[in-house]
Amino acid sequence: MININLLPKSLQRLREPGYWRVLAVAFPLIVGGVLFGVQYLTNQTVTNLERDVQLRQDQLALLEPFLAEQRQLQGRQQALRQLISIAEEVRRGRVEWTAEVSALLEYLPGATAAGQPSLDFQSLNMRAVYPPVSSPDRFEGASIGAEFAVSGTTSSVEVLADFVRRLERANDFGVVFQNASRRGDDDGHFTYSVTIGSILGGRR
Repeated sequence: MININLLPKSLQRLREPGYWRVLAVAFPLIVGGVLFGVQYLTNQTVTNLERDVQLRQDQLALLEPFLAEQRQLQGRQQALRQLISIAEEVRRGRVEWTAEVSALLEYLPGATAAGQPSLDFQSLNMRAVYPPVSSPDRFEGASIGAEFAVSGTTSSVEVLADFVRRLERANDFGVVFQNASRRGDDDGHFTYSVTIGSILGGRR
């Protein structure tokens, strides 16, 4: 039997292919599945990262006592290095004071006719100079490793002047004259003060 549709084309009912209906239903399902898969993978990635962070934090908590001990040891090591550095500076700047004072006493003037010292040391303050210093205004620019601040009495200005001249000519000492004045008891003696520098390596 043959069916002939005699209606005009504008009034005829069109029959669409069945696969469009399948696509209309399947496409939202596919898009939803893809979005669900992406969301699932994202959630899994976030969960794995959070688990890894928690694991790292647990490991750090276990290591914290050892890290604290290491920091403490490093602090002690730094303090020990500073002490060693100070000890090394003291060792390098050490002065054999006995030898220095003995050498200085050789420049003292002789005794008076009455057998009394013509010049004495009533005060002697010593200090090491480290690192050594030199100044054109002091000790004729020589490098100084130790200084003596000396004060005392002398029987006359001439004796003091002779003492200062001997130190000025010395190879191992230099002198800076401070002052001299007559004592108040009118016994003819003078008080004085000088600064004596120990020259490193002697004068050139």
